[in-house]
Amino acid sequence: MTLANIMKLALKQLDEAAEDISEYDELFRSYANMGYMIALRLFLRPRETFELTTDADGSADISALPIARIVDVRDAQGQGVRFFLDADGRTLRTGTAHRTLRALCEIEKPPLDADAQEPELPEYAHPALADYICYRHLSSGNLAKQSRAEFFRQSFYQQMRAMAHEGMGSVTRLQHLYAATDARYGK
Repeated sequence: MTLANIMKLALKQLDEAAEDISEYDELFRSYANMGYMIALRLFLRPRETFELTTDADGSADISALPIARIVDVRDAQGQGVRFFLDADGRTLRTGTAHRTLRALCEIEKPPLDADAQEPELPEYAHPALADYICYRHLSSGNLAKQSRAEFFRQSFYQQMRAMAHEGMGSVTRLQHLYAATDARYGK
């Protein structure tokens, strides 16, 4: 679904006329993007691998990359590399000078701006953004509207939880779980 289709669906769910979209356009875009960012940051967590080259200090500039969080850094041999970010989050620091490293990162996606733009979510999750629009729109109303808003909020989060099970970086094996977490031996 495109952003325009999502906003039209929200209007239908709110029992508003489709011709009234111009009245709600800016507000609904804002709400759609709020829901989209929640979906990306908390549930889908899209990842990408970047190749970074460190300087003589073992630092790599990451300020131009759309990185939300660095998950893992590895060298050319696949060995894990210790790293930390500067306080401003623009420089990755390692103890590895003049090397090419591969950083697995959770990435940021740009907000939805154009009517024809589609969210980078699974197709079945697109209507959840309309639910989020409805939730935000109704939540500041009277008690009856707030009750309807709660239905839309629950629908949105139910769809997000279903989407999260697609498993970007999730645990898929429980091998040696008890060896790492067993409290019986006082470890």
